[in-house]
Amino acid sequence: MERKQKLQQWLGQLVHVVVDRPVGYRHGSILYPINYGYLPGIMGGDGEEQDAYILGVCEPVTEFDGQVVAAIHRRNDCEDKLVVAPVGSRYHQGEIAEAVYFQEQFFDIRILSSFERSCGVLPYRLVDGKKEFLLVLESAGLCWSIPKGHIEAGETELQAALRELKEETGLTAVLDTERRASVEYPISDYGRKEVVIYLGEVSGEARGKEGEIDCCKWVREEELGDYLFPDTLEACKTLLK
Repeated sequence: MERKQKLQQWLGQLVHVVVDRPVGYRHGSILYPINYGYLPGIMGGDGEEQDAYILGVCEPVTEFDGQVVAAIHRRNDCEDKLVVAPVGSRYHQGEIAEAVYFQEQFFDIRILSSFERSCGVLPYRLVDGKKEFLLVLESAGLCWSIPKGHIEAGETELQAALRELKEETGLTAVLDTERRASVEYPISDYGRKEVVIYLGEVSGEARGKEGEIDCCKWVREEELGDYLFPDTLEACKTLLK
């Protein structure tokens, strides 16, 4: 079984962590801002006991019982990490990336999170006084959507939405920050995803990002239902009320 599949099986599990590097611990030049330890008796990819970061506990602790909310897959290392938090906690991948950056900055990582947040823009332009909306055809799923993507470490929702719009279409937008809608849905037995959408006016012609966006298309408001999934469509309609 691939490493990522094994890591995904940890999501949602209750675990016990023995902390050997508490908040404030210094290892060489690295100061630990969060608690860090291992799962006793559970072996990791490096032949040592499986390591885990702990979120949601600000003070130093010696042990912790919690739930696995994410797993960190290191593409350039044999050792992956778990992220544990109080039961019922929700941390999206951007928050996790920021929390573990002090150590994971040295590795090429992918965060597998039980809660994901994407941010995007419903872009529009005015043609003869009427709004036209830009949709993108995603290469991976061959489905129409709005320009959107995962929020990254240190980003606000607005910053993530504008960055994704620029990356996927080459466009910039003036966002209506008062117009925010979101939709949430399950992505697995253990995971959920939230998509946050802002309304934004753009100008110019879009160009889809090679390898991610097959094409871009302008549509009228009454045509949105012909392209978007129902949940996304409902969120977009909320923006337009």
